Amino acid sequence: MSSTEQALKVLKLFLTEMKKWEDYWFEFRCANLGVNLNYRKELKQEIDAIYEKYVTVRERKLGKQVALSTQYPSTFTPDGEIISCELSANNKKIVIEVHKKFDTGVVYEYRYTLIFKNKEWRVDKREVLEYDGRWCKSSL
Repeated sequence: MSSTEQALKVLKLFLTEMKKWEDYWFEFRCANLGVNLNYRKELKQEIDAIYEKYVTVRERKLGKQVALSTQYPSTFTPDGEIISCELSANNKKIVIEVHKKFDTGVVYEYRYTLIFKNKEWRVDKREVLEYDGRWCKSSL
C-alpha cells in the first residue's frame, strides 16, 4: 500500500468514527432534552479514544474534544469525494481535499493535513474553504 493510500485509509477511518460518534450523541441529546443526565464522562472518553487513535498529540483549545459539541448533519463525512491529495517531497505530510454536498444542498470543501510520524499517519488539522476562496481553520 502506498503512502497516499495509507493516509487516505487513516482519514476515512477517522471520519467514519467521528461521524458515528457525532450522530449518536446528537440523537442522544435530542432524545433527552431537559433531562439531567450525567453523560459527559462517557462522551469525553469516546472522543478521547478516537483522537488517541487517529489525531496528532498536541494541545487543542477548540474543537469537538474540548467542547464536546455535536451537530446534524455531521461535517465529518467519510463518503465525501476526494478532490486532491498532495504528498510532500519528504513523504512526511499529505494534504487531502474533500468535497461533500449534503441532502440540504449545502456544499462543503474541507482540507485535511495528515502527518507521518512514528511509522503512522495522523490527522493534524482541518480547514474549510470559505466563500471568498480562502482556506480557514476548522476545528477537529
